[in-house]
Amino acid sequence: MQHIKNTLLTFLVFFFLGISSAQAFSFDFGDDDDYPYWGYRYSPWVVPSVYYPRIPSYNRSTMVRNRQQIMDTHDETMNELSELLYGRYGFDRAVAIKLARKIELTSGAALTGNFHPDTVSTFSSRTTANLWGNEQAFKANAQALQAAAKDLAKELEKQPTSGEGAVSLPRRSIAYSRDEPETITVSAGIWEKFNTLSNVCVSCHTGFRRPGW
Repeated sequence: MQHIKNTLLTFLVFFFLGISSAQAFSFDFGDDDDYPYWGYRYSPWVVPSVYYPRIPSYNRSTMVRNRQQIMDTHDETMNELSELLYGRYGFDRAVAIKLARKIELTSGAALTGNFHPDTVSTFSSRTTANLWGNEQAFKANAQALQAAAKDLAKELEKQPTSGEGAVSLPRRSIAYSRDEPETITVSAGIWEKFNTLSNVCVSCHTGFRRPGW
């Protein structure tokens, strides 16, 4: 009889322990504001606590989408400028100035406003963790990009004479009639300004953009 009591007591102890363990288990997997773990299993890429409180998931996704659209536009614009300045399709001053101004208007604060540190590890982000702790360097790059685009636009607006070191570029065929000259005089400094703009892009991508993009 005593053996039966001991067995029953042991069963009840483990039974209630099992119940308490089950009650302690949680199926709460968090909400969509949890950060994905990037990188190796034991070195997760997570947001430093200095950037809390976190911004809502929707705002993070919107920022990522906005900045990627801006960067894609910059890439297309730089390609168009390169084609204009290096004679692939002929030169059109008005178009070149417009392209340079487009980069100017979408750089500086217009660019950094979409790079909140809280969005670095957001899904589909192309930004590296180097942004954390280096926000001022990134801001300086964005401002340098804006300044370089502005300088290029100003250089493109110049219409020097041959005595002022002008360079003649073939005019884009669809941009002139037979009564207009087939070449356009430009400042010899436009290529230096364009290369400066390009170098700012490369520098920023090297420091803050994930490989493969």
